[in-house]
Amino acid sequence: MLCRFFKLSVLALILFAPSSWADEPKKSDAPKKDAPVAATSGPAVLIRVQSINDLLKTADYVRTLAPEEAGEQIKQGIDAIKAFIDDKKGLEGIDVTKPIGAYITFKEDFGETPPIVILIPVADKDTVLKALEERLGLKVEKEKDGVFKTQADQIPFPIYFRFANDYAYVTINDSANIDAKSLPKPADILVGKPEHIISASVRIDRLPEALKKMAIAAVENNLAEAKEAPLPNAPKSLIEFKDKAIDELVMNLKNILEGGEEASLLLNVDPKKDEVAIELEMKGTKSSQLAKDIKSIRDNKSVVGGALAFPDTALSLNVSVSLAASLKKMLPKVVDDALEEAKKQGLIPGDIFDKAEPLIKALLPTVKAGNLDLGIAMIGPDKSDKFTLLAGVKVVDGKKIEEAVKETVKKELPPEIADLFKLDAEKLSDGSMMHTVKLADFIDEKTEKIVGKSDLHIVFRDDLMLVAIGPNAKEVLTKAVTSKPADVGVLQLKVSLARIVPIMGDNAAELSNAKKVAEKVFGKGGSKADEIRLSVDGGDSLKIKLLAKGKAIQFLVELGLSQKDN
Repeated sequence: MLCRFFKLSVLALILFAPSSWADEPKKSDAPKKDAPVAATSGPAVLIRVQSINDLLKTADYVRTLAPEEAGEQIKQGIDAIKAFIDDKKGLEGIDVTKPIGAYITFKEDFGETPPIVILIPVADKDTVLKALEERLGLKVEKEKDGVFKTQADQIPFPIYFRFANDYAYVTINDSANIDAKSLPKPADILVGKPEHIISASVRIDRLPEALKKMAIAAVENNLAEAKEAPLPNAPKSLIEFKDKAIDELVMNLKNILEGGEEASLLLNVDPKKDEVAIELEMKGTKSSQLAKDIKSIRDNKSVVGGALAFPDTALSLNVSVSLAASLKKMLPKVVDDALEEAKKQGLIPGDIFDKAEPLIKALLPTVKAGNLDLGIAMIGPDKSDKFTLLAGVKVVDGKKIEEAVKETVKKELPPEIADLFKLDAEKLSDGSMMHTVKLADFIDEKTEKIVGKSDLHIVFRDDLMLVAIGPNAKEVLTKAVTSKPADVGVLQLKVSLARIVPIMGDNAAELSNAKKVAEKVFGKGGSKADEIRLSVDGGDSLKIKLLAKGKAIQFLVELGLSQKDN
């Protein structure tokens, strides 16, 4: 399972590698001769775990989020552990006030067994030795140079450890891993915030070059098979585009391994902020192309992200990504060739293509741009527990698309469909025309519970197309069409659980139960502590973060249990 997680994590980093979001590197971006040299010594893999005291505090916070019966069991466990803690000798000699950790320091001639060293804080080493012998039944032998040796029945390797810097340094198989001359100080490597339950980091700049080359070679071999895979009836430009995209993936991996400084995974629980978060973060070495690419993410504002920025949003999703500059150059011909091939194969009947040709031509500049900036928001609820849905997509020459849509509706659609459109239905305050599609009579029962009996409304801006449906569609569009681009990173998902309660149920009983649980957790007036957020962002580092407010977790747990009981 850990192996699968590692592979998925590496793949995610490769796919999200931000060279795809930045322009081609300029000549001035080339590494300078006097550029800082990346660190190559010291631990390459670091793991830090909260101190036992902090873990107990975290457990006590988790207890407040759990159902009453489970919370009482957690409390009993906490009290039981506290009963064994001595003010001076800690827990069986282990210092309960300092973090626990582990590290791996690679050499260029690394072997199959990772040279892992575990760091255990020690309050009283005599008590630790006594606990090993009397509690665990281990025979401990003292060897030269202050090293201790023992053997556990469950582990086929000898265990070595030594005491230094108020810690026990523990390793297996080779006592050279804890040589007294090469021991890092725990205070230097076990850095982190108290709310970090566990943090695991890889110093990419300290990985052996041989290991990096092995990783690149393995990826290149796998992707070589993808290059050789045939694309039946595909035009030459599409095959070249596919091969170039595979080359970009390999380049992204090389950028990570050659320009990456550190990749880390954090699990944070912050009782003060009432937050629980999982965060994956990657930094590039100073002056590297990777660091510049990550920083450039914050320079690319989202047109749709600005349009969806409403304070009373119950749910919103925004994605803003771009192809690599080299792929953007190839995309226009790929689109043209793919369209011609579709016509040849009859995938688009000739009469339909002829009718839709003005609209297709108007949309082509947007497709060929190689940018994807789109999103959707659910705004509300209003006093009737209904929502307004707003969707947007960044376009090129939006006014030309608008004219093509109007022409297609007037000239090519059957009368029974064209009659549903009310073009230029209303002029908004900024001068934009709002077009209406009369859908209210066609909305099914489930959709009506969300948006009511509402028509669909469309507005175009030269760089933006907006669609809204719901009781406040006009007001939402009036504000959205005058919005400015916003910084939303690559991906941003927000959910306000208290706001979406009105649609949490397929029947009256389920809805009533959801409202009851929400009132219990969030209170009658709702709560700002009801959010769940997922984001991918850049800047000083690339961050993939999933964050949930404590009360949001409590609500989901209690709602799930109540539904199970019912």
